[in-house]
Amino acid sequence: MKYSEAAWAEKRKRGLVRYLLIDGILYTGGPFAVVMQIIGIFLLRDEGQTIGQYLTATQTWFTFMLHGTLFGLVVGFLNWKRNESSAVRKDLSP
Repeated sequence: MKYSEAAWAEKRKRGLVRYLLIDGILYTGGPFAVVMQIIGIFLLRDEGQTIGQYLTATQTWFTFMLHGTLFGLVVGFLNWKRNESSAVRKDLSP
C-alpha cells in the first residue's frame, strides 16, 4: 500500500471522486502531461513551427489537458483499487 493505514483511512473517507481529482489528475496526470508536452516540443512540432507557436496553439493545450486528465483518472483509479484491496487484505488477516 502506498499510504499508511491512517492516511488511507482518511483518503478513503473523503471518497473516490476527490481521490481521483487530487491524487489522480493533479499529482499523477499533471506531471505526466508536462513531460508529454516537453517531448511534444521536440517530436510533434510541425516543421518550421517555433516553440512559441507550438506552445500557444490550441491543439497543444487540448492534448495537454487530455493527457493529464485521462492518464490521471486511469492511474488514480488503479491506485485506488490497489489500495482498497491491500486494506481489505490487512483487515482480513489475523
